[in-house]
Amino acid sequence: MLKRKKNKNEDAGAEVSQGISAEGNLIHRHWLIALLAIALPLLACFAYLLLLRDAGLQEQQIVRTARSHAAQQAANIESLLLQYRERLSAAATSPLALSAIASGKPQDLALVEKAMLDYFPGVTSLRLIALGKLGTATVENSEMGLRNNIEVDLLRRTNQGSPTQPESYEFSGQWLTSLAQAVQHPRQPDKRAVILATLDNRVFNTSLSAMGAELGRSELLQFYRSGNFTREDIIAAAGSGAAEDYRAETSLNGGKWQLRFTPSAQMLSLYRVDNMPLIIVAVSMLVIVIVAMSVLLLSIRRTLSAEVERITSGAERKSTMSLTIPQLLPLAREYRRATLRNTSALGGGKRSGRVAAVAREAKPVPDDIGIETEELAEEDVAPAIAAPESSSLPPDVFRAYDIRGLVESEITEEFSTLLGRALGSIAGEEEQQALVVGCDGRNSSPALKNALVKGLLDSGRDVVDIGLVPTPLMYFATTKPNTRSGVMVTASHNPSDYNGFKITLKGKPLSGEGLQMLRERMQEGKFSEGAGRLAKQDIKSSYLDAIISDIAITSPLRVVIDAGNGAAGDIAPRVLEGLGCEVIRLYCDIDGNFPNHHPDPAVDENLKDLSAKVLEEGADFGVAYDGDGDRLSVVTSSGDIVRNDLLLMLFAEDVVSRNPGADVVFDVKCSRHLTQLVSKHGGRPILWKTGHAFMREKVMQTGALLGGEFSGHIYFGERWYGFDDAIYATARLAEILSGTGLDMITLLEEYPVTENTPEIKIPVSDEEKFDIVTRLAEKGGFGSGKLTTIDGVRVDFNDGWGLLRASNTTPALTARFEAHDADALERIKQQFRDQLSEVAPELDAGF
Repeated sequence: MLKRKKNKNEDAGAEVSQGISAEGNLIHRHWLIALLAIALPLLACFAYLLLLRDAGLQEQQIVRTARSHAAQQAANIESLLLQYRERLSAAATSPLALSAIASGKPQDLALVEKAMLDYFPGVTSLRLIALGKLGTATVENSEMGLRNNIEVDLLRRTNQGSPTQPESYEFSGQWLTSLAQAVQHPRQPDKRAVILATLDNRVFNTSLSAMGAELGRSELLQFYRSGNFTREDIIAAAGSGAAEDYRAETSLNGGKWQLRFTPSAQMLSLYRVDNMPLIIVAVSMLVIVIVAMSVLLLSIRRTLSAEVERITSGAERKSTMSLTIPQLLPLAREYRRATLRNTSALGGGKRSGRVAAVAREAKPVPDDIGIETEELAEEDVAPAIAAPESSSLPPDVFRAYDIRGLVESEITEEFSTLLGRALGSIAGEEEQQALVVGCDGRNSSPALKNALVKGLLDSGRDVVDIGLVPTPLMYFATTKPNTRSGVMVTASHNPSDYNGFKITLKGKPLSGEGLQMLRERMQEGKFSEGAGRLAKQDIKSSYLDAIISDIAITSPLRVVIDAGNGAAGDIAPRVLEGLGCEVIRLYCDIDGNFPNHHPDPAVDENLKDLSAKVLEEGADFGVAYDGDGDRLSVVTSSGDIVRNDLLLMLFAEDVVSRNPGADVVFDVKCSRHLTQLVSKHGGRPILWKTGHAFMREKVMQTGALLGGEFSGHIYFGERWYGFDDAIYATARLAEILSGTGLDMITLLEEYPVTENTPEIKIPVSDEEKFDIVTRLAEKGGFGSGKLTTIDGVRVDFNDGWGLLRASNTTPALTARFEAHDADALERIKQQFRDQLSEVAPELDAGF
């Protein structure tokens, strides 16, 4: 067999091949780079279209539609109101109405009202009220058949010629809207009347439903603004909506009302963009690019292979080479020269080494800084523990608006820990993670506070301990966004062997049913488990700064402060001194034994030392606080005690004169002259139950700028936070006195002088007191007196009034009386004595 002899070129090629190796396919890498260079911008464009542009267009369309819907609904409501206004205006000039007010006869007015009612579809009631020469200050609900102060105010302002807007209010569980129109006889100027029409707000619900309730929820809101306080009520609504991010609002009714529209999920689906076609186009284009690049890659590889074959064969055959790729010509020429020289040195080149990659220095990743939190799962809740003995949870300590009882026998450390676990569990369910805890200066308070904190921590709640402070500072701490709940360990004005708890949950006082629910949770023993965190905070400096920045004292005053050895003994003098007043301290050393007198300023006997000190020091006035600083009593420069309803008149005149139409809330123990004063200055008087929790809830509910109780709780909603704060009330009193330049005696002389009694306490057991009051309300005969049973039994006569109610804090009945003169006062007291002897003959009335 013949063997072909290897030529030198083959030997040289073998040597070269042994010294050369391929380091990856450069063509493939370039192909991948080119593919990415094309595909990534393409994908970025489609991502922009899918994620940003289309979503943005969709959102803009939804927002525009929601705004348009809100505006149209508002226009519909305005159109409806305009129809009623135009009909009222036409009715006011009708001969029928003018004839009726000219005659002034009730039967004529009634006939006109009935005739007009047929002309006003949707109106639930229509009244034609002839005013004649009647002044606005004497218009009362009982005389005109009006429902509330809103209608009284509409009547008064319409009669005065002031412009009015329709106003809504809740009456007997139903929302109504009243409109007023003045009627003036053209030829008899003294013949005047007001047409008062009342709509059932369901006509607005019908109007709101007309545009399609399935598209979203339309709400008609009414705003009440007074000072820094704003309250909103939903007075009509239709539909349901879930997309709160696209909520739209439009004002109407002169800015007092607002139409709020929240789109539904169904409406959002109408504007949802179908992205599938765009996705299909994007994927198709990406596939086309990949296929095209792959075809191009194969074409390049074939072309290169063909060119290399030409170079090799042309060099060996010494024939002419015709190349398609010009860049390969130098290589072809060099290869031919090498072949022609028949050199063996072709394999002498060395491959260059790889450049070592420089390792980048890795930066350490910092650990997460913060506190890990876990939501309690159902299995994290502690199983029910054995319910405590019923004797350990005496029902009498859970009173109407706080928890209060005897230390060691009723309020114990075990009770306090159990209370903490129950309250912490309820707070967790209400999404309240942190609670503020403070205590007064009673000897038992620190231990009870520590036990309470332990229970709260064990339930998984965090605790902010603010230490020994008056109750208003605990309330002040709960005005902060992250601490809306808190507990104050205190028994207020009770003797030193009592203690208890005042509780705020989500910014509202826990009372009534809330306290009973808390007791039930303590009995069930079903608590959440956790390990809360404890922090201590000094709130006094913030509280001090807040009052000093709010109050302006124009001339220095000399003030005596009797803290009764209670919790206000430290901070109250610092507040007055910070305002520039000279303070004379009396019993300001905090002592839980209350060695000088009981910390109850409502008892005249406890104010004797204060009155004497004011006279001795020549002070402008004196003030006494209860044990936890949320109640006060005041004495004048002459040492006379100022009844707190009289003090409330001074505050009410100051507040209402700056805020016409403001609500003022006061309890059943206050003088009825307070009602007349508030109305005289354009405010709205509201009589309510006694009790700091009840009063505070009413102040918050109504948005009142002022509230007060005869016992000395004062609530300022103007410039303050609406909780009872005797220290802030003292600062406001100093501001009024310094601003007017008059002493308190001169200011109080403007108010009516009456014969009245202090609050009279009649000892009776907790088990009997409520039954006695109930029997008196049901069986008592008070003749022509007007009976009010909102809290106990209050009877108003033409020349005075009397009150008997069950105390919510002590085992006693409380009574108070007021009259024009001493004879009337004695007559009213005798009537109460007689009726009380009928329902409780064994009871000594004590008045």
